[in-house]
Amino acid sequence: MANIEINTAQNVKIEYQLASVGQRVLAFAIDFIILSIVYFILMLGIMGQFQTFLYYILMSLIMVWLFFYTLASEIIGNGQTIGKLVMGIKVVKLNGDEMEFYDYFTRWSMRLVDIYFSIGVFAMLLISSNKNGQRTGDIIAGTTVIKKRSAYGFQLNDILNLNKKKKEDYQFEYPNAYQLNEKDVILIKNLLYRHKQYRRTRICKSTLE
Repeated sequence: MANIEINTAQNVKIEYQLASVGQRVLAFAIDFIILSIVYFILMLGIMGQFQTFLYYILMSLIMVWLFFYTLASEIIGNGQTIGKLVMGIKVVKLNGDEMEFYDYFTRWSMRLVDIYFSIGVFAMLLISSNKNGQRTGDIIAGTTVIKKRSAYGFQLNDILNLNKKKKEDYQFEYPNAYQLNEKDVILIKNLLYRHKQYRRTRICKSTLE
């Protein structure tokens, strides 16, 4: 599975796995099923209960809610619809910045081209062939979809919280760490990751010897 690196405000690169086409399709399917269930429940609730004029007003409100569901959900859920939450994936900026309304709106507005006109085929082809796993909306907005947990065990929220803090205001738990440059931090990070990854193998090998 392809990976992508996200930079923190301290210019430390954290590697994440890109969400696969299958994960994104399943997230879409979960959202579609939820919307369908809610739609039929609301329809049954208002059918025959209101006069014609009020009925059409309520129908219009329901359709507006269905139409804007994905956009509103990603804004409220900080890059996640219910489907994405279930699948453990999230929309993020490629440059590591926080998502803004314009970013969400841009990628959402291209769903008509990416998903609905081609029944999702165009989006799947783009995601599969693009090194950053982007469909048209992602390319224009500079976003992609990743698995929330990084290869090193960090949660995405921890990384984004670092971006919100100014370096000069950050309280270091280990003051000497302030003297480390980017190369030192990356080296330590990689050593810790490799130790965690290969620790059991080494123990088993030494035991056998």
